Amino acid sequence: MTAGSPDAAAIAAASLPFERDGVLHVPVHHMRGGTSTGIVLYRPSLPKAPRLIEEIVRHIMGVPQSGTRPGNRQTTGLGRGLTTSNKVFLIDHADGVDADFTSTLLQLAADTAEIDWSVNCGNMSAAIPMYLLDRGLLAATPGTTTVRVRNTNTDVVADFRVRTPDGTSRIPADTEIPGVAGAFPGVELSLRHPIGAKTGALLPTGAVRDTIDGVDVSCIDVAVPMIIIRAADLGVTGFENVAELEADTALKERLRGIWTQAGLLMGLRTKDGTPMTAEQLARSETIPKVCLVAPPAAGGNITARYFTPQTVHTSLAVTGGCCLATACLIPGTTAHDVATGLDALTATMSEPLVGMEHPAGLLRARVRAATVEDGLDMPWAAYERSAQILLAGAFPIHDPSAELLSHFT
Repeated sequence: MTAGSPDAAAIAAASLPFERDGVLHVPVHHMRGGTSTGIVLYRPSLPKAPRLIEEIVRHIMGVPQSGTRPGNRQTTGLGRGLTTSNKVFLIDHADGVDADFTSTLLQLAADTAEIDWSVNCGNMSAAIPMYLLDRGLLAATPGTTTVRVRNTNTDVVADFRVRTPDGTSRIPADTEIPGVAGAFPGVELSLRHPIGAKTGALLPTGAVRDTIDGVDVSCIDVAVPMIIIRAADLGVTGFENVAELEADTALKERLRGIWTQAGLLMGLRTKDGTPMTAEQLARSETIPKVCLVAPPAAGGNITARYFTPQTVHTSLAVTGGCCLATACLIPGTTAHDVATGLDALTATMSEPLVGMEHPAGLLRARVRAATVEDGLDMPWAAYERSAQILLAGAFPIHDPSAELLSHFT
């Protein structure tokens, strides 16, 4: 279904925020995608000005409208403290040529008004097809329904496939993933041409390995820019649990120094294209990601401990998983050093499956790629997640700004 279809006007009307007695009510889908949670909003019903969108989002997620609020518990909104539960997707229509819809991720943190528009989230992305089907924006087809979504943060197009056996919006709840208890509707995602999502290069520094503060690192950009470090080189095993790593303040401070320098070497930029400063990188909640790697211990090919980068991820983000899986297949990288049971990529196109052990279980990513003279040809990287709608309704904003309120009255 497109914006020009007979039902488009009704869908837009049902998504439009409305004022009642000075309270602004904003239609919201509170959702889970993979191991992340957040909200999904219909962008055509929102103001065009990013500052007004951000005001709405801050209210809904329960973060301060300005400045910082140390220790904020987000009791006034739907956010849950962790970075992985502070995500907002804006969904809009695309031209139908390269993609059917667009998604734009807004990444929040609990204690600050700052919002990052620069990265995507592969986990939370899994919620998108369920949202589209539930809202009537996407027509189901008997058997399997496929939709193409271009993420505006990274300009990467993903193909989403869900099972719709009876041609309705119902997706069988038959998929289990690590970190989520129980079976829920499954979503298969293929990221098209994910190399250089933020930097335009597979190896943003020009090398498979760099040395920063005396530590070997590999800087890889596949779906997300990431720094990969052998855990042993930092005096840890790579098998620590999340609480142990979070409590290791010395390790986290050392990692901050490394990712700051690596980010400068990688030429990471803000959403508007401005090169990130050392200060911006040091306090960044989103890029670059950091991954400590160790040999596998439970049937996978490698063990990973993933930082987002300020906090330790309870599992492994799927975008980061696609990046790590690729690094495991490239000779000379720190990931290739410790991975086992994998052959390096060759000039023949292949689809190796890489198993990555993490605190919540095992993530498998399939990479279709072949070596070429200037790097890799990678048509796609794929993974499977589950998703669910936690609640659909309207969120009341009791103290909207006069500018925001006037937009809807």
